[in-house]
Amino acid sequence: MARRTDGGIRFRPVDSKRQGRALHYSPRDTGCPAIEQAIEGLYHGQNEESFWTLMGALNYALELETRVLVPLQTAPTAHPNPAPWSEHPVPEEKAKDLPLWTLKNGKGRTWLPLFTSCTAANGDRNTASRPMADRSLQDAMELALSTPGIDGVVLDPWGHSATLDGALLNGLLHAAHTPEEPGDEEVEQGREAARQGDWETAAACYDKAAQQGSARGLSLLADCLYKGRGFTANRAEARRMWRAAAENGEVLSFVALGDDCAARGDAGKALLYYRQGWQNAQKMPDIEYMPQVCLRMVQQELRYVSRRQALRLLAEAEQGFAILAREHEPDAAQGLTETRQLIETLAHEQPARNTAYNIESLQLD
Repeated sequence: MARRTDGGIRFRPVDSKRQGRALHYSPRDTGCPAIEQAIEGLYHGQNEESFWTLMGALNYALELETRVLVPLQTAPTAHPNPAPWSEHPVPEEKAKDLPLWTLKNGKGRTWLPLFTSCTAANGDRNTASRPMADRSLQDAMELALSTPGIDGVVLDPWGHSATLDGALLNGLLHAAHTPEEPGDEEVEQGREAARQGDWETAAACYDKAAQQGSARGLSLLADCLYKGRGFTANRAEARRMWRAAAENGEVLSFVALGDDCAARGDAGKALLYYRQGWQNAQKMPDIEYMPQVCLRMVQQELRYVSRRQALRLLAEAEQGFAILAREHEPDAAQGLTETRQLIETLAHEQPARNTAYNIESLQLD
């Protein structure tokens, strides 16, 4: 770190040369696709549905412990080309007491810019050559709320953007997670029992939720029945339950039906189920199912189409599975192992050619 004669602080980025490495869920490697796609949808939709899609994406990003780039007031020497500050940001602990760089709108309100990716941060010279702090999305939102004179945050301001005022930030950060649909409370009780390995209690809770019309409860109940957890295994009945839950858009049911088809050697139909689950997941992403959906889409399709896109999705899946494993969610450790093995394979080996499927001729039951 070097001090400028005008009293500012100049940080000297190090290790700016790119090296071959695995991708990580971060502004540098992946950005936050959920937020970026939701903002794009809000720009085109401009309606209540697109607003709530953005709120869902932000909740998912918080669950995923997403990190963002926050511009600092202390600027380096003017540079004609984008400096690598976004790719080599100031660590959070070192940026703690440094002044923030903000934007003002025509109404005199002040906003803290948050960038989901290096590309977004380098979209304008005002930030392309400015030091960036690497912070968690949650920390950056809380920082905006606690800093006097800041009215909220603006996400990716140089392109299609979204502005969140203090009321929205408070709602995202501090709203109580209360059951919204019949059976939600029983599902959460069942998931807690499952984390403890008490499958009889978990299955009983899922059964109560399913009886109240919960598609999520029905899907989790089917999973218990398929794997013989808390019940004697009955795969035919489990498939029937999954199909019923899938009719209500339950993402985990599409993944489970795809897994069942793959296990029985019907890779083409499995892909159709995974695609449907992926489409539904994009509408309201959640850490409960997004890691599985990302992993399955890469395993069955994207690894053969785009290695770069496959590795981006695997980075997101790895982040999600790691968090779920830390919270002792059933099967998360296995998902994390599968994801890391596939990352290793794609990073160092040429992928094999995929079997060609006539997707148009396939139909789901």
